[in-house]
Amino acid sequence: MHLVAVTLIRPGPAPSQLTAEAVTDLVWSHSRREDRVEHIRTRIDLDHCRIAAAMIADTPDTATANLRRVCERALQHAPALRGWHLARV
Repeated sequence: MHLVAVTLIRPGPAPSQLTAEAVTDLVWSHSRREDRVEHIRTRIDLDHCRIAAAMIADTPDTATANLRRVCERALQHAPALRGWHLARV
């Protein structure tokens, strides 16, 4: 198991109704069994959101790629995340 993190960013401040708990729920709802997500924790600041997750994977790079894939799905399908995007590594 690996603890990895990704950052979502947006050009302006996060909407006040978007909570860390809501983002966590959105990421969970877009995860699949094959992503092997075990735990997610989220923190939102003004213009970025840090998502850390415990992932079952052979390597840290694979774990990070899996978390990025889950977040990309959430970004594509969750209206609450409109305007956000993954920061480049």
